[in-house]
Amino acid sequence: MNATTVTATVPAGATSGNVTVTTPGGTSNGVLFTVTFPDLVVSTSGQTVAAGTYNSITVNSGGVATLGGAVTVNTSTTINSGGTLNTNCQPLTGAATFTLAAGGTLGICDAAGLTATGSTGAVQTTGTRSFSPDASYVYNGSTTTQVTGAGLPGQVRNLTTTNPQFLTLSQALRVAQVLTVGGSGNLVTNGQALTLLSSSAGTALLVNSNTGMVSGSVTVQRYLDGTLNANLGYRHLAPPVSGQTVAAFASGGSAQVVNPAYNSSPTPASTPTFPTVFGYDQSRLASATNNLSAFDKGWYSPTSLSDNLPVGAGYTVQATGGQTLSFTGAVASYVMPVSFNLSRGADPAAGWALVGNPFPSPLDFSAIPSNQFSNVGQSMYVFQSSGQYAGSYRSYVNGVGGGNPLIGMGQAFFVRVSTGQATGRLSIGNASRVTSYGQQVAVQRTGADPRPLVQLTLGGADTTDELYAYAQAGATPAFDGAYDAYKLSNPTGLNLSSLSPDGQRLSVDGRGEWTAATVLPLQVGVPTAGSYTLTAAQLSNLPAGLTAYLRDAETGQSLALTPGTSYRFSVSAAQAQALLTGRFTLQFSAPAPLATAPAQLAAQVSVFPNPAREQASVRVPAVPGASQVRAELLNALGQVVLRQQASLPASGTTLTLPTAELAAGVYVLRLTAGETTVTKRLTLQ
Repeated sequence: MNATTVTATVPAGATSGNVTVTTPGGTSNGVLFTVTFPDLVVSTSGQTVAAGTYNSITVNSGGVATLGGAVTVNTSTTINSGGTLNTNCQPLTGAATFTLAAGGTLGICDAAGLTATGSTGAVQTTGTRSFSPDASYVYNGSTTTQVTGAGLPGQVRNLTTTNPQFLTLSQALRVAQVLTVGGSGNLVTNGQALTLLSSSAGTALLVNSNTGMVSGSVTVQRYLDGTLNANLGYRHLAPPVSGQTVAAFASGGSAQVVNPAYNSSPTPASTPTFPTVFGYDQSRLASATNNLSAFDKGWYSPTSLSDNLPVGAGYTVQATGGQTLSFTGAVASYVMPVSFNLSRGADPAAGWALVGNPFPSPLDFSAIPSNQFSNVGQSMYVFQSSGQYAGSYRSYVNGVGGGNPLIGMGQAFFVRVSTGQATGRLSIGNASRVTSYGQQVAVQRTGADPRPLVQLTLGGADTTDELYAYAQAGATPAFDGAYDAYKLSNPTGLNLSSLSPDGQRLSVDGRGEWTAATVLPLQVGVPTAGSYTLTAAQLSNLPAGLTAYLRDAETGQSLALTPGTSYRFSVSAAQAQALLTGRFTLQFSAPAPLATAPAQLAAQVSVFPNPAREQASVRVPAVPGASQVRAELLNALGQVVLRQQASLPASGTTLTLPTAELAAGVYVLRLTAGETTVTKRLTLQ
């Protein structure tokens, strides 16, 4: 105290009051006081909340706050979406409400975890406590065991433990996105139901980033995407937990049927009670005596619905899209790689194995080191259902083939033992597991791919199939398991492949380089007679001076390919009975010169088929100075009976002339492009 200033100490806990000062002369003055506390807002990372009292604490998106000592809050503590509060084993008390909003994260250090009320646990404020079921909870104690606590919601977005000691569930818990065991301590279920959820919104996954594991039973759900097929169809599935039986495949609502009589039938497709669950055993190719194709001889029915489902074994199961399967059992961390011991028989179609993703998380096939493939090709084949008995295989090798190396949780896929090898081994470790929920969506090869690549798509009435050809140093024309993928025939009957010089049908064809001498023979399979298309879906990084051409030996047509270029062709009933093996080639050469005179244009125009019936196609090359081409069909009297006009880009164009309504006879086709006019003869039958 001096002549002008009085300093008073307010008792602990006091928020307002009266200070009275009495002068030596006996005069008194009373002054009302109110104690104010700061409102703390955290919007950046790395901020320590000093010990003391606050009116309110708010952590916004991007903010990371850590308690640096005992903290008292009077009105409210709020962690908004994108914000994080680490309690750091410091008491958080006071009369405030506590709100962890959806998308927020709370770090919990206390042994008692989270409590809904009372003076224990990470949050001890006496106001209403609200913990969102769409928030993330991190148990990060370091010296003692923890329990999750009764305050933890029954469902969370993410749950993480980094504790080197055990974390024990206090009640049943459902995880919508990621369950992470990131410390050396286990997550102990304690008899409580722990469920990894799966729906059309996404599928939860388990991450084991240290030596800890889940101790106890876990229910792992698997939603079956119905985007390509919402109805019944065969899905290639695998159990993500141990202790399952075939009956688990019925958990989503589709009744399952097994019938071992299928396995010994000479006509399996006619088995009266047809199975809906099949395993695959390539050794059956040498023993099965039935009328199926060599590859299909490997399918077999389990003996009963009570047969065990080994983790890592793949099955094809008929089920409707949009349902959710549930598998309940033990999950392992698989600190050591999971190994598949495979074999290959003598049959040319042997060596295939339907293996399953053994993890309760997606698998990144591209992250499997090459030394984990012992006498096994480095390609994988995933089946995509498009109908009850229809679908196609998506192949992937060396970053090529649909661009998606991800194998979903609960997904089975084919691999193959290398030619000339009786046995092989594939090993998959923890490092190949996907650890991010957002990474489950379809991904493309990261970054721009500098490799020359052509993707051809064969299109039918309602299905497609794809061939990928690319060039990379180290690849060879013959089949190489590190660069090429075999062709697995689709049950739709629509199949496109190339043929390697050593006679292998390929869905991904890698060559060391492309030159003017490079020719890839194509093999085309179609289910029925009709009209089909071959389209250049991708065309990138071609070597300078080279153009890709699709050649049709039957019509003599040679089509320069640019992205999106499409070629329509017809297949007769007789041709549809087998693969078209000598008709199409993909090859590379210098660009053809532009037509600069009527004679040159006439030589480069092709009309096919000729004679024609229902329609005729006309291929016209680019013409300097012309952006349009007009086609006129004249009868024997010189009358124009059909007229058509189309754009004429630098790649040329193909016109389709509908001739079904025209009388049989010989017609003159007149083509006009700019100042150039040529004629061709067309015969209609």
